[in-house]
Amino acid sequence: MKKVAKFGIVALLLVGLVGSAFAFGGIGFGNEAAKEALETGDYNAWKEAMSAELTEERFDKMVERHQKMTEKRAEMEEAIEQGYDAWKEFVEDKPHGEKLLEAINEDNFDRFVEMHEAKQNGDHETAKEIAEELGLKGPGKGFGRGRRGKGPCGLE
Repeated sequence: MKKVAKFGIVALLLVGLVGSAFAFGGIGFGNEAAKEALETGDYNAWKEAMSAELTEERFDKMVERHQKMTEKRAEMEEAIEQGYDAWKEFVEDKPHGEKLLEAINEDNFDRFVEMHEAKQNGDHETAKEIAEELGLKGPGKGFGRGRRGKGPCGLE
């Protein structure tokens, strides 16, 4: 049983590291040494190949992206708090804003806010139900930042 638990932890760690590498600036993408290490199951070679790409320059870019995302999230939260008109103005020039505005209007905005709050509170099931009710593809499935599933439009 301990071996299964250890394997599960190592597998989750590996998935997390690889996912983080791709999420934060494409680290590892196109890295043939890392790809070969994964194919051969050589952890030490993979770790060395991945570490070679962890530079101060990449870190600085990640910090910059994080700061921009934090600013955009704060702007979005402020717009939602100010009501439909402010949110609409915020969303209009965003990617997928047009599609989002086709689904969300002044009449169902309060329900949209409920969906957003449910997602923020970790109630993904409620958020999904409300998204479907609003005719949205659901949090993380079509609006916002695509494959990472979080978006500046209030859909996460």
